Amino acid sequence: MISFREYDVNEISEEEIDNLIESLEWEDVIELFDESDFVLDEALSATERLKRGQKMRSRKTMLAIARNVKLKRSAATNVLKRRATVSARKILMNKFLKGRTKGELSASEKNALEARISAALKRIKNLPDKLMPKIRDIERKRLSSKNKV
Repeated sequence: MISFREYDVNEISEEEIDNLIESLEWEDVIELFDESDFVLDEALSATERLKRGQKMRSRKTMLAIARNVKLKRSAATNVLKRRATVSARKILMNKFLKGRTKGELSASEKNALEARISAALKRIKNLPDKLMPKIRDIERKRLSSKNKV
């Protein structure tokens, strides 16, 4: 088994990135709505993760209502940029996990994963920008399908 530290980010080719971008679908970004409670570059300790989970479970109904309201409207540019950044992080996370899930990792492995993803995004600065057209296209398709119903 390969450890996180042994995996080199430079092994990700431009072709792989383009393939990952092309395979991105609406189902991959639906949970990216209303993520304002999260800071993307923040590493969470185990207790912080538990508290965050409890907080989100208690607000589940309110967040679902807000999500449904936001889904009926077109997203602003800053929201699309945030979705592209989160999608880039998700792509890198899936690449680093190699078929495993984040839930299978220990707290220290999750912290190491978050650090590696942040470092990788600093090296591949244009990944969120490359995702923007695909995110916009997904948004356009989502809104046009809602209008047809």
